[in-house]
Amino acid sequence: MRILVAFLVVSCMAFARDGEPGVPVFTPEKTSHDFGTIGESDGYAEHIFKFKNTGDEPLTIAQVQASCGCTKPEWTQTPVEPGQEGVIIITFNPRGRIGNFNKSATVYTNEDGGFKRHKLTITGNVVEKPSDPFATYIDTVGGVGIEAKDLTYKNFNPAGTNRKAMYIKNYNAETVYFSWEDVPGHIAVTGPESLKADWPGEIAVVIDGTKTAEKRGRMKDSFKWTVKNQEGEILGSENITAIVNYTDDFKQLSPLQSVNAPHLEIKNSQLLFENVKNGFLGFGGTASREFVLTNAGKSDLTLHSVSSDDDRVYLPGLGGKIIKAGESLTVKATVKAKELLDSNIDNDIYVVCDDPRGPVRMIKVTATRVK
Repeated sequence: MRILVAFLVVSCMAFARDGEPGVPVFTPEKTSHDFGTIGESDGYAEHIFKFKNTGDEPLTIAQVQASCGCTKPEWTQTPVEPGQEGVIIITFNPRGRIGNFNKSATVYTNEDGGFKRHKLTITGNVVEKPSDPFATYIDTVGGVGIEAKDLTYKNFNPAGTNRKAMYIKNYNAETVYFSWEDVPGHIAVTGPESLKADWPGEIAVVIDGTKTAEKRGRMKDSFKWTVKNQEGEILGSENITAIVNYTDDFKQLSPLQSVNAPHLEIKNSQLLFENVKNGFLGFGGTASREFVLTNAGKSDLTLHSVSSDDDRVYLPGLGGKIIKAGESLTVKATVKAKELLDSNIDNDIYVVCDDPRGPVRMIKVTATRVK
């Protein structure tokens, strides 16, 4: 008799469990999203929260209520069957809301008889989008417009910092990320680590003059700039060059040293090569012009460099050359006709020396080829 009663009790319990009605279960992939930094004028920011009904009855979202009028929710209106997915779209308007934000939306479902609530949160930081500068972007690197690849420092301060900047703009449809490689120790690169789609930015290259005691003359330093997407794929890379006239620190000179300092005078400060002709059967075809460097000072003049940024202007190596007080040096510049085929020369020769009254001098060079 006892065995029969126990069997009936167990059977009734099993029947009760099997006969219970099913329940829907709201299971979101995540309950929060960080937009990061967004621009006030970028327009609406949108995120899609995905969820799944992990119960065994259809799930219905009765309502999604936002905590702020700046946040607009939309959601799947039809019942979500067991094992199926739905979405809740939260749209945030950043206009007039500069600064950090933390907004929420409450989701009301048919769980627990229609009284179950779930909270979704969006966060981020709204900044004023930089104004688009008036700039000419000469090229693109990985879809990022670049104002210049060569930065020229005309006046160099050996005792302080020297800064040059260039504008950039992201023409990609997504955020890109930047890295700098092989940057010389006396150079610091400052700029954004990333740039949002359609945003302008600025990259500054700062040279610490106190770390350049061994550098004199016109020199080129370069580093590699790489642009990547969010997955880390390289979109493009380019060498950025800093062209600098490294000069002496003349602030250390005493009044007597200044009076007795060297002084450079240049004869023929403009070299004109007109109608440079080809040689016989296209060989040869060179032309030369001369200019004279005179030390009119009272002590030796040291030439740190005599060079042109256009490598089609051939000059002798004069770095470290000394011109005694009262003496002159004749320098020959040469161009070749065959190298003028694609374009003419319109550039300068830079003379960098230890004349405190004018450590950097320029000689104009123009050259055309016979057509």
